[in-house]
Amino acid sequence: MEAAMNKTEQLREMLKGGLVSASAIRGAGIPTGIVSNLMKRGEIVRVSRAIYASPETDYSDTSDYETLAMTVPQGVFCLVSALRLHSLTDENPHEMYMALRHGTHAPVVRQPPVHFIFRTEPVFANGIETRHLHGVSIRVYTLEQTLADCFQYRNKIGLDVAVSALREAFGSNRVDRGKLWEAARRCRVARVMRPYLEVFS
Repeated sequence: MEAAMNKTEQLREMLKGGLVSASAIRGAGIPTGIVSNLMKRGEIVRVSRAIYASPETDYSDTSDYETLAMTVPQGVFCLVSALRLHSLTDENPHEMYMALRHGTHAPVVRQPPVHFIFRTEPVFANGIETRHLHGVSIRVYTLEQTLADCFQYRNKIGLDVAVSALREAFGSNRVDRGKLWEAARRCRVARVMRPYLEVFS
């Protein structure tokens, strides 16, 4: 009985840190019965498949990022989803964009809606940075890589979105021109981006 109480308190402490995955709960040696009991008592809610939180958790505008990052830890946020993290757009599309390494099996994700982009090496692994939001590790492409990606996938997200993001990035003096040009060459969009770079830089 005392051991079960200790595990219950341990789970409560974990929930204070924000979202908790089922794998983290298992890794802590907490029985599924304790999770079920706390859910019945309203002390824990299932946010998404295998993702739990306290009802008091303050869900921010990055909650979808946190949930998806925990569900698909091998993925990298890209395109409009990355633009939002870099504060380069106010657009809130109905689905998230996440890159996976080519050959990876896309997991089934019901919430939040997500569109997976499959990328080959070395493009997939280049220009990734890790952020931490409410204790969750978020992988996202750097600002420069994201801008190049938007031009590469301009037919998917719209050229106007890519151009607007580029204008905003240069307007706020946040772009490393050398890194951007390197990313543009890597994505084979240097010729497409050149006229805009000449105008904005």
